[in-house]
Amino acid sequence: MAEKIGLGIDLGTANLLVYLEKKGIIFNEPSVVAFDQESGKIVAAGIDAHRMIGKVHSKISVIKPLKNGVISDMYAAKELLTYVFNKVQNITEKELSNSSTVMCCPSEVTKIERDIMIELANNLGIKDIFIEEEIKAGALGAGLEIFKSKGVMIVDIGGGTADVGVLSFGDIVLSRTIRMSGNYIDAEIMKQIKKDYKVEIGELTSEKCKIELADLRDNAPLTTIRYAGRDIVRGIPKYVEITSEDVRRILVPTYTEIVKLITAVLKDTPPELSADIYENGLLLTGGGSMIKGIEDFIWKRIQVPVRIAKNPFTCVAEGAKYLLKNRGDYLVNPMQL
Repeated sequence: MAEKIGLGIDLGTANLLVYLEKKGIIFNEPSVVAFDQESGKIVAAGIDAHRMIGKVHSKISVIKPLKNGVISDMYAAKELLTYVFNKVQNITEKELSNSSTVMCCPSEVTKIERDIMIELANNLGIKDIFIEEEIKAGALGAGLEIFKSKGVMIVDIGGGTADVGVLSFGDIVLSRTIRMSGNYIDAEIMKQIKKDYKVEIGELTSEKCKIELADLRDNAPLTTIRYAGRDIVRGIPKYVEITSEDVRRILVPTYTEIVKLITAVLKDTPPELSADIYENGLLLTGGGSMIKGIEDFIWKRIQVPVRIAKNPFTCVAEGAKYLLKNRGDYLVNPMQL
């Protein structure tokens, strides 16, 4: 009998990461796929498809299969994963059917949303599928010791959701999710620039603007960068100078909501675990944790130490390594419930 392969899938709104047992992370690119409208075949996937956003003609459709942390386009999600398995790593259908797979999801997905993830796995031929929350996988991938009688808090700020959870004795004690995160900030930047400067910028430009100008520090130096867009009055190309203060006006209310979420979780945390968190602090993961000044921003509001994981982008996928190794002890196949 062929040896089972272990797969870990962090199917994020912004990025798809796939972990393969004994090989590590085999794919870490944007969750985007482009199709030829006539043939239905994949034209590009990952970073290549991401570069095509807002730049293609009517014969090509560029799709993001996830929205707010959950699958919104089953066909596109299946095709994207099939592309990764077949084209990138040459994993056969037989190997997939004989795999143990961990698929990570936000904390507060509904049963219907979980069922959609299971259906996706089954459509790929995967029978042995486990659904695990991103905060647990992220905590393990970041090297946190979650199997002792010590409370740890993790805040995962991704593209579609921000998840906050408290873990102890190897599992989640409580968790909460808010669907205000990286993609929300991108959309708000586009709205703000259109309103203030009467210039429309694209999705890729908005994302670039966030990466280059985002800063939560109180006394951050003012930075100005020129970006290209379209004048909404005259309809012609136009450059617009966007400042770090423009972006900060969107960042502060968004991250204030994330802090409120952290506070709500702390309020419901049992006192003994709260004491552990106060002593050990909370850990930030996800791309949204890379913004300058985020540690001080959170600490000033909740007075709890804050640190960023060494591998914030990949810790959820890397956590699959531990979960797969101990799959018999810590994983429950939803198909067996």
